[in-house]
Amino acid sequence: MQFEVAKPVLLKALSNVNGAVEKKNTIPVLQNIKIEVKNGKVNLAATDMDISVTVAIDADIKTSGVTTVPAQMFFDIVRKISDSSAILIAQDSPTILQIKSGKSKYSLPCIDASEFPNLSEGELGAEVEVDAEKLAKMIDKTRFAISNDETRYYLNGLFLQSLKRDSGFELRTVATDGHRLALSYLPCENLNAEFGVIIPKKSVAEIRRIIDGSKTIKIAASRVKIKITTDNTVIVSKLIDGEFPDYEKVLPKSNNQISVINKKTFFDCVDRVSTVANDKHRSVKLTIENGKMNLQVSTTDGSFAYEELDVNYTSDKIETGFNSRYLLDVISQIDKEELMMRFKDGFSPAIVEAKDMHSVFVIMPVRI
Repeated sequence: MQFEVAKPVLLKALSNVNGAVEKKNTIPVLQNIKIEVKNGKVNLAATDMDISVTVAIDADIKTSGVTTVPAQMFFDIVRKISDSSAILIAQDSPTILQIKSGKSKYSLPCIDASEFPNLSEGELGAEVEVDAEKLAKMIDKTRFAISNDETRYYLNGLFLQSLKRDSGFELRTVATDGHRLALSYLPCENLNAEFGVIIPKKSVAEIRRIIDGSKTIKIAASRVKIKITTDNTVIVSKLIDGEFPDYEKVLPKSNNQISVINKKTFFDCVDRVSTVANDKHRSVKLTIENGKMNLQVSTTDGSFAYEELDVNYTSDKIETGFNSRYLLDVISQIDKEELMMRFKDGFSPAIVEAKDMHSVFVIMPVRI
């Protein structure tokens, strides 16, 4: 094997595959990146047996071949080479890979590529094309609510769903940890089948990172795996084998007491009063009436905080409380100047949303 490649091209490819490398020292070859030169392309691949990432790059190819090398060491060497330099990769023996750039020379130990596992795709459903930037935004709006509670493993991922509506098909991302729920949706003309899969949290992070900057991506899924394809990268991930809850049932239907609030002012007020909160939920009490919202925190040791802000609200008085960290997380997702907070009463879940944002957030109250 021998090829020459520009440093920025190789470094970007290594950055993409590096996230799939097994970090625990279990099977040595899983800590390696597979390098395969064939059909005029250099293919780099990594896997931890749950997710695999493969990137194809163009290079000046001298001879074909395949091997695996330590991922982190290879990445660090390439990262530290001058940006303007070309890098020559050559394997003259089965156990050593040579890396040369200018007057620099490095040798890395190899593990035979036959030991590198193949995370096969299996049979997948029909491939659909999605705007990458819009999907990235949907992931960003919802992944914060993914649960870390391993006893409810089916919540430890992002629910990606294709749903038929009266106006056509809709792609959704949904996440919940039981305390808050985040839903984002995108009308998709090219969807023609319903599906719902739970993507593990680590895979969500890798998919989000890799699709950044792409124009379109292709998605194909089965009951057990999902495949995401960008311009030169293929991600294959196992799915969480479980049933995602019927979240439609927990979306409040009768929250008709609506408060319109300046997003930044609201965030800053919650952030300030939560400074003194020291209970398990870091609770903040909200009182809304007559165009005002009062935020209050009082603790058993005598600490106290109070803020007042103007809101557009003319309905009945509402007294409720929320975990301030969860509330700040939800407010942070609003990318409009104003948000709407919808209440049924002080004891029921509240809805947070904004006009034309294609996202809805539900947050459970806490007792104050």
